[in-house]
Amino acid sequence: MLVEWLHALHNWEVAALIRRSIYAYPLLNATHIFALTLLIGTILPADLRILGLFPSLPAGPFLRVMTAISAGGLVLAVATGFLLFSVQPLEYAANTAFLTKISLVALGTINAIIIRFSAGWRKVLESGIASPGLRAGALLSLTIWIAALLAGRWIAFL
Repeated sequence: MLVEWLHALHNWEVAALIRRSIYAYPLLNATHIFALTLLIGTILPADLRILGLFPSLPAGPFLRVMTAISAGGLVLAVATGFLLFSVQPLEYAANTAFLTKISLVALGTINAIIIRFSAGWRKVLESGIASPGLRAGALLSLTIWIAALLAGRWIAFL
């Protein structure tokens, strides 16, 4: 069933268009990298703020902005990533680095949702003080997203 879906995705007209165009894949890839910049580039300072760096920076407004930008980056990265995947789905589905990256993105997203709906999140927005649990979540977030970025870069080498 999965192999049939991967074949169907490979034969999808949009995937074929991306493969045929000399512009589509490079532009899509650049957009994916831009999305990763939005995602990782806002998660990093937000997590560092939660971990206690930049204590003079008001946590509430800063974290709200970083969260909104990172959420937009995640949506754009997933959309462009899916389109990039559609070009060679059978190859990517067999690539260990790709599978690792997808797993890490899922874990990072779940961790972000848990953080966002935690009592510790509400507390840091109001008081600027992060609970130990929220700090642990931020440290886990940094680890997961950096690992996902590295796994993504490794895809081409496996």
